[in-house]
Parts: sequence; structure tokens; C-alpha cells
Amino acid sequence: MLSRMEPASTYPCPVCGQTATLAGPCPGCGRAPDANAAAVLAHDARIAALVPQVEQARSAYESLSAQLAQVRRDRELHATAVRTAVARERAHQSTLLTLPPTTATRPPAAGTALPPHAGRGPESSPRTVQNLLFVLGGLLLGIAAIVFTAVAWAAFDVTGRALILGVLTLGMLAVPPLVRRRALTGTAETFAALGLLLVVLDGYAVWYVNLGGVADTWDPAFYAGAVAAFTALLGYGYARAVGTAATRFGALLTAQPVLPLLFVESSIDIAGWSAVFLAVALGDLLLYRALHTPATAPASGALSATAPAADAAAAPSSAAVDGTGIAAAGVNAEPGTAAAAGTGDLTTGAAGGPARAGDEPRTTAPTPPAGRAALRVLAMLGYCGALVVGAVVALFAWLLGTDVDTAATGGLVLLAAAGVLAAGLWQVTGSATGLSRAVAGALLTLALAAAVARPALVLWPDYQLLVVASAAALVAALAVGLRRRLPERLSTVADGVRVGALVALCVPAPLVAGWALLIGWRSVVDATPWWDAVHVPFDGSYSWQPLVALVLTAGAAWALTRLPVRAWVTAATLVLLALALPDNPALSSWAPLVIDLVVAAGALAIALLLRRNGALWGGAAALLAAHALLVGARSPVHSAVALSAVVLLGLAAAAVARTRTGAPFLVGGSAGAVALALLPPAVHSVVAAAGVDDLWARRAMLAAAVLTPLWVYLSPARLRDFAVVGGLVGALWALPAAWGQDAQSVYAALCTLALALVGVQARWARAELPAQGVLALTLLMCGEALHRVFIAPLSWLTRIWAGDPVGTGLAAYPVDPLPWAPAIALFLLVPAVAFWFWRPGRGPSAEREAPAEGRIPSSLRPALAAAGLTTGVAVLVALAAAGAPWPTVSAVQLVLGTALLVLVALRPAGVLTLPGGLYGLLLTGVGLAGLLAEKWSTIAGLALVTVALSAVAVGARARAARTAGWLSGAAVKVLLAIAVGEAAELRTEFTAYLVLGVAALVLGLAYAPFVREQRAAAEAAAHSAALVALTLCHGQGRPSALVLALWGVAAGLTVLRAPAGERLVRAAAAAVLEALAWWVILFAEGVGLLEAYTLPVALLAVGVGWYAARRRPELSSWLFAGPALAAALLPSLAGALTDEGGTPLRRLLLGAGALAVTVFGAVRRLQAPVLLGGAVLLVLALHELLLVSRLLPTWVPIAVGGAVLLALAITYERSRRDVARLRAAVGRMR
Repeated sequence: MLSRMEPASTYPCPVCGQTATLAGPCPGCGRAPDANAAAVLAHDARIAALVPQVEQARSAYESLSAQLAQVRRDRELHATAVRTAVARERAHQSTLLTLPPTTATRPPAAGTALPPHAGRGPESSPRTVQNLLFVLGGLLLGIAAIVFTAVAWAAFDVTGRALILGVLTLGMLAVPPLVRRRALTGTAETFAALGLLLVVLDGYAVWYVNLGGVADTWDPAFYAGAVAAFTALLGYGYARAVGTAATRFGALLTAQPVLPLLFVESSIDIAGWSAVFLAVALGDLLLYRALHTPATAPASGALSATAPAADAAAAPSSAAVDGTGIAAAGVNAEPGTAAAAGTGDLTTGAAGGPARAGDEPRTTAPTPPAGRAALRVLAMLGYCGALVVGAVVALFAWLLGTDVDTAATGGLVLLAAAGVLAAGLWQVTGSATGLSRAVAGALLTLALAAAVARPALVLWPDYQLLVVASAAALVAALAVGLRRRLPERLSTVADGVRVGALVALCVPAPLVAGWALLIGWRSVVDATPWWDAVHVPFDGSYSWQPLVALVLTAGAAWALTRLPVRAWVTAATLVLLALALPDNPALSSWAPLVIDLVVAAGALAIALLLRRNGALWGGAAALLAAHALLVGARSPVHSAVALSAVVLLGLAAAAVARTRTGAPFLVGGSAGAVALALLPPAVHSVVAAAGVDDLWARRAMLAAAVLTPLWVYLSPARLRDFAVVGGLVGALWALPAAWGQDAQSVYAALCTLALALVGVQARWARAELPAQGVLALTLLMCGEALHRVFIAPLSWLTRIWAGDPVGTGLAAYPVDPLPWAPAIALFLLVPAVAFWFWRPGRGPSAEREAPAEGRIPSSLRPALAAAGLTTGVAVLVALAAAGAPWPTVSAVQLVLGTALLVLVALRPAGVLTLPGGLYGLLLTGVGLAGLLAEKWSTIAGLALVTVALSAVAVGARARAARTAGWLSGAAVKVLLAIAVGEAAELRTEFTAYLVLGVAALVLGLAYAPFVREQRAAAEAAAHSAALVALTLCHGQGRPSALVLALWGVAAGLTVLRAPAGERLVRAAAAAVLEALAWWVILFAEGVGLLEAYTLPVALLAVGVGWYAARRRPELSSWLFAGPALAAALLPSLAGALTDEGGTPLRRLLLGAGALAVTVFGAVRRLQAPVLLGGAVLLVLALHELLLVSRLLPTWVPIAVGGAVLLALAITYERSRRDVARLRAAVGRMR
């Protein structure tokens, strides 16, 4: 919307500030009409109109936001009240279970207002407190009983001890039936638990006192087991008779160690101990299974022992409050609704009526659901613990078996442990899920495999691999058989058995695969050193066992897997068999090579004939072909056979793939690419096998690598992409051909050219990356020549005008002549670089149209530019190799560099603008450095660079280029002036005047009409040149002062052409320069008077400040007069206060000046003069008073001080008013 506003009719000119219109140029500076500046004013007006609207909208938004926040706070208060009321009702539910319903417990009627602030509710329910007291009381009583039994009762005789424990035990066990009549379930459970604990203590007491000689006739562990068994039976019977849950838990806990304690003193072995713990686990599992059966429901009207707790837990919530809404079941419920019914049920018993004190419980109460669940959890924990111990012991029994019997026994207990674990899984997860059955089947299968393999391993220790593979094959056959014979409802069991067989197969599979890979690796190692390996003859012993194990393992894997995986198993088996069949030492030196090639050919044929799994068989063929190449490297003949066979197989596969699609096409194309990639080394091996010298063999490989682009061009169009990949790899073989050769850079350049020609034929991007990498390598090989041309001339920077350049003069030190190989290599790189920037047929159709007559096509220009840059480098290296006399190479570099800089600056920006500019800078810098050997060459070079940079500064298209031209051109002009001065042997101050003239010239040009946009850069360059001129004075007073004064005049002249807003700053800068010149001349003449330095500067500052104050009346006196007054008064004050400069005349004159300043400020109502002048007067007065005090007796200053304080005390109030009045008066000043 704002972009369519009508611009203002008048606007202030952005350059000079004059009022301009869109009808004509600016009357102040002649600038063309600026629609954007006028649009700025229109937008300012629109902004001023929109700001009040935005503020009004913001106020409305803040008001609504405040209302919303208040409503949310009110809603949270009511929700908190609801939550508090619900919590209070829940806290009293347990007490309401035994009381009849009253009106106090009923929910409030509908519409009843909730209290705004509810009180703090109870932190715990009575039920929780009661349970906590029971637990704590029971623990305390149990601890007391244990302590009494262990320590305190030793003071009684046997009869007394028996009476005490018997009475306590019977009393504890007699209390629960009585208190359960009163529905005191917690009390009954506590006393029952204590009674069962006292039974255990009774058993310990009987053993301790050796009652009836039990300690003499019974084993301690067996007696402990008997006591545990009796306690468990008693607890179970007591629970059945009385209905206490605590004795059920106690019976289950004390039953756990019964069997292990009974068998402690027996002579069973480790397998027997595993069986004992497995029996305990099986018993716990059976108990878990028995508890899973639902209990019989109690009779009508009977109250369960834990019914109140169960009803309380099962009762629906009376209210539910969350962050988004409130649903209170008892707040707004009408009579007869579900919510009201749910609330009223809290006051009734479990059977529907109120709990009465006279109700009789059943004699044998069933276990409640909560207790049953807890017993199941406890039984499961016991099962898990016993199973872990039994399984670990069974595993040790399986591992530590030293003969067939112990190994078989260990296998059986391991199988038993797996069976118990499988049964537990079956029971825990339930019969409805198939996962438990599958896991159970897998565990049993693994245990069966281990149980079968362990005795065989002990019996045949020399055939361990075969035994493990046979066991895995056996369980695999079992899995296959079960799959066919089990019904459909047990299919998950068959799947688990199959998975277990597969896991069992994971033991021999890595072993046989590792053995086959080891044989293949040793075959590769036997082929080293390459082309000079010594064959190790076959020793007559062939390793048949791993081969049979490999076949068994592969067969089992094939039988257990399904169709997609079977192809992988078959391919892997063929590869491993091909690696393992030759054995090690090999049957013959040709055996690994021949077997690899034959199997690779078969795999390749399968890949080409089958549409499925073609990539798999192609990968297998590739692995075997790679192994054949490695084992065939033992001699030139073997290598020639291997490479030739692989190349022929690849070409044959490519020929077949021309008419195929899908995976066969991909496999055939990849094989053709491999053949093309291996063609150069195949040629090298064949030539070497024929007995030809290695040099010519390498040259033959180079020729084959260079001809790779031709083979790519002749390849079928359908396989062109594969041929490009193979060609890129094949062309790289030109690099190994260069090893040991003198012209390695030429070989690398040929490789780069071949890669570039191959990349041109590619139909995808980034195909030139390999060529670019080899190009970098080629440049690295040409590093000495490039260093000679581009780095060595920089050595003249340390020997400027040393004279007598030798040879080409590129280095300031003697160097050897350059060979011609780097120059040839660089010339060979020219077409490669050109092809990277021009690829026919790959650009858009517009670029391929016929160009206008006499013009170069736009698609060809980057290629020609890149080729030209590379040719320039090659020409420079060729001149250096030809030994061109100095300064030929440096002059060519400088001319080419400056011409390139000018060309890049004058042409429109393109792809090669930045590289061309950097290359031009490099050539210019290096060429200018090479011309530093003589004075005349240096001046000529600087003059040429000055002309070139002037052209860039004036005619460059980019603004940044013009700015850089001005800055760098000024620097070169300064260097030229310095060089002329040094060549003419002028004194340094005259050289400084030359540089200052250059600065003045640049400053004058900065205000030319054609330099308007670069005026800031030109002025910065001019000031920098003036600073250089100042440094050339080397601290001499008169020359430095003259430079500062002249440059101050030049800076002052710029005020005449500067905009109005900059004139004050420029005038101040000119004044500062003149002041500096004044100071320098004073210092040079030895003037030591401080005021001679400060007063002129202060006067200049006062003049500039007064001028600024007249232009801007709103300025404070601290801004336009404060610095000047501080410069005039403060240094003199510091001098007056010192002992050396504090003469009476200086203090008198300073006081007079400060007084004049103060009076002037008071008259003109200026704050800075009044305060600064008054402060100086006050300090001077204090100083004088201090000087006078030195002449008076010591009591006088003290008396004066006392008088002053007394006067201030008397006139304190009036003094405060005076100070306030003074502060207000000062504050009203400017």
C-alpha cells in the first residue's frame, strides 16, 4: 500500500540540503530530481498518521488481555475450592464405611455456592495412619521378640523359656480369630505375622537349648529346612483356617529355602544343585499358575476380610478436576443419577447393606483379589530368583563337564532350565499371545543344540567345528520337521523353533566363514611380493573338515530361511567355497586364480540371466574377481591372465547387457565399466609378460590410459554412463605410469587431459572433479617452475635496486635453468581447462543458437577466457625455461597483469571476473617485484601501474572497483613519488614534499565532477598520503610543521566545496592541523612557555565554537565553549600550582583571566564559563590561602577554621536557602 503513495512535491536535497522539487534539478548542487527522497517525506506523513491508530489498538488489546487474565484467576479459585472439598470427602470415606448415612456426608444440593477460599485439608487419610501404625508396631514387636530370643531369655531355665515362647506364640496366633469378629483386619494380620515369626524363633530356641537332643542328631541345615517346611505348612493351614493374608505370604517366603536346606549335606554334584533350584522355581511357577484361577465368591450377606478396603479402592471418584474443565460427580448430581448413586454407595458395606458388628465371618475366607495379586507377584519373584540361580549353575555344569557323563548331565540340566524358563514365559504372558510360545520354542531349541553338542565336543575334541555345525544342522532339521507336523494353532511355536535354530546356526556360521576368509587372505599374502612371489608347494594334507562344516551350515541356513534370503545364502556359500577350495598351501599356484575366475564367471552369468537378485550375484562376481586379481599378482603371467580374463568377462557382460533391462542391465554395465577401468593395467601386464622392458610397458599403459576417451566415445549410447565411470578410472592409470620417469608432470598433464575428455562425454554434473584433482597434482609437480615465475621474484623485495640481475632475473639469487617439461605440461592443460568451461550440447538451447556475425558465442567466452589464463601461465613458464633475459619475463607479467586488471574492471561482471582480477593482481605484483632490480625499471613499472589504476578508478563498471582503484592508485602514486625522490637522491624532506604534492593532487581530484561517488575514498587516500609525507620528515621540526601547515591549508580549502553539514567538521580539522603545526614549530624552536602552546589552540577552539553556536543556538556552552576554556585554563592552573611554574605573575594573570571568563559567563548567562572560571578562581584562592598559612602561626588556621564553622552554624538555614538559590540560578544557564 505504501509503495503506491504519491510523492511529495518538494523535498530537502540529500546532498546539499536545499529545497528541491521534482520538476527540475536541485538549485543548490544541480542534482537531478530524486523521486525516492520525495517518497520518503510521503511515507513519513503516513507513518505519523498510523502511529496513533497503532497505539489505540495496543491499548484495546491490553485491556482485553487484563480482563481475560482476571477471568482465569476467578475460575482457578473456584476449581481449587472443588478440589479441596473432594479431597476432604475422600479422606472421610474410610470412616463412613461402618456408619449409617447421614445428612452431613451427603453432597451439597444443586446450586449451592462453593466457598471462595477453602481451608487446608488433611495430609493423610485415617486409613493410611492406621496402616502405618500397624506396620511400625509390628516391626517393633518383631524386633523385640528377636532380641529377647537371642539375648534376654538366657536368664531363664529351659522350662521357663519354653513356657514364655509357647505362651507368646499361642497368644499371638489366638488373637487374629477373635479380632476378626470385630472386623479389625489390620490387627489380625499384624498378630498373625508376629505369631508366624515366633514359630521360627521357637524352632531356633529348640535347636539352641538342644531340646530332645535335636542338635546332636540332626544336621543344622536339614533342621533349618525342616523348621522352614513346618512354618510354611503351618502358615498355609492357618491362612486356610483363619483367612489371614500375612500367613500366606509368610508360608510362601519360608517355603523357598526348604529344598536347598534339605540337600545341603547331601553329596549331589553341581548338576544336582541345578536340579534342586529348578525344582524350587517349578514349584513357584505352579503356585503362580494355581493362584491364576479365580476365587470362589463369598456367600450373600457375608463380608470379606478385606471388603472395606476393596470397596474403597473400587469406588468411583467423586470429582475430577483438570486444567481444562471440572467434572464433579457429587456437586451438581440430582437424586437418582449415577453420580448420586456412586456417592451414596460409600456409606454401605460390600454386600449392599451397612456393616454390622454382629455379622459373623466365614471360617475359610477366600483370598481377596488384592492379596491374590500380591501372592502371584511374590511367587513370580521367587520363581525368577530360583530360576536364575538354577540356570547359572546349569550353565556351569554344562561348561565344566570333563567326561561324557558329566557333559551329558550338564546338557540335560541346561535343557531342563530352558524348559522351566519356557514354561514361565508361557504362563506369564498368557496362552493368548504368540510371542511367549515363540520365545519358549527358541529357548528349547537352543538348549537342545547345546545339550547335543557338549558331549560330542568332549568325545571328539579334534572335530569341534564339524560337531558344532552338525548340532546346528540337527536342530535345523528338527525345526523344518516341526514346521510341517505341528498344527496351525502352534505355528508360533514352530516359528520360535526356527528362530532358535537360526540363533544356534550363528555359532558355526562365523567360524566357517572366518576360516574360508582366512584361506582367501592367506592366498593373497602368498602372492606377495607382487610379480615376484615364491610358490609354496602343497604338503599333501587337505583340510576337508571345514569344507564339510561349511556345506552343513549353508544347507541348514538354506533350509531355515525363506526365498529372498536363500539367494544371499547361496551366493555367500559359493564365494566362501571358492575361497576355501584351493586350501593353504594351495594345491597349485593357478588353483586360487582359476577357481575364482570360474566361479565369478558363473555368478556373472546368473546375474545376467536372472532378473531377481542380479545385484547380489553381480556383487559376488565382483568379490571373486577382485580376489582373482590379488592372487594373480604373484607374477606378470598370472597378472596378465587375471586382468585379461576380468576385462573379457566385463566386455562380454556389457555386450549381453545392451539388450537387457533391470538388474541385468545394471550388472552388465557395471562389468563393462570395470573392464574399461582395468584395460590399461591389462595392457601393461600383457606387455610385461611378453618380456618387454618395464619402461616400454609403462609407456604402453600410458598410451592405453590416454586412449580411454576414445573407447568411451565408441561405447554404445545406452552404456555411455557406465563407460564414463570406467573411463575416468582407466585414465587415472596414467599416473602410475609416470613413476620413475623424468617428465612426471607431462604424464600427469596427459592424465588430466584424458580425464577432461572423458568428463565431457558425461551426462551428469561434477564429472570434472577427478580431472580437477589430477590438475592440482599436476600443478604440484610443476611447483618448481611456478615458484620460479610467481614466488621467486618476491626475493627482490629484500634487495631493491641491487642491480646485476642474472639470466632471466626472476630471482635475486642464482638458480638452475628450468626444464621444458613443466611448460609442456602446462600447455597440455590448456584444452582440459577449456573443456571444463565449455561443454557442447549440455547448455540450454538459447546458448547454442548461432551468434551474431563477428561475435563469439556466449557459451564459448568462459572457455576462451580460462584457456587464455592457462596459456598465459604456460607462456611465462616457457619464457623462463627458454632463458629470456631480464626484464622480459617480469615486463610481460606486469603488462599482462595491468591489462587484465583494466579489462576485468571495464567489462561487465561475469563468472571469471573474480578469478581474472585475482590473477591480474598476482601478475602485477610479481612483475613489479621483478622490476625492482634497477631504478629505471622500478619507476617505469610504477608509472605503468599508476596509469592502469587510474583507468580502473575512472572507468570501472563496479563501484567497489572504482573505490579500490582510487585507494590503490594513491598508494602507487606515493610509491612512485618516493621512488623518484630516491632515484634523484633528494633529501627526505623534499621527498616528503613530493608525496604531499601527490596527496594534494588526489585531494583536488576528489572534488572533480566525475569523482563524486568516490569522493570519500579519494579523500581518505589523500589524507593517508599526507600522513606518509609527515612520516618521511623523520621527526624534523621545520619540515613537519611545514607539512602540517600546508595540509591544514589544503583541508581548509575543502570547506569551500563541502556540503553545509560538513563544513564545521572540516574547519575544525584544518584548525587542529594548524595548531599542530604551531606546536611543532614551537617545540622545534625550544619554546618552553606553556601558554604559548595552549592559548592559540584555545583561541582557535573558541572561534570554531562561537561559529557553531551562531549556526546552532540550541548548543550548550559546555559543547561550544567548554573545550576551549578547559584548554586555556586547566594547563595554566596546573603550572601555577607547581613549585617550578607557580610564579606570582602567572598566578596573577591566570586569576585575572579566570575572573574575566567568569564575569563574561555571568553577563551572557553561560554555565560553562561561570563554573570553569569560578572553579579556577577558587583553586587559586585556596592555593594562595595555603601559601599565606605557611607564614602564620599554627593556631591561626585553626582559629579561622573554627570561626568559619561557627558562622556556618549560626547561619545554617539561610545558607541552605542561598545554596538552593545558587543551584537554581546555575541550572537556568545554557
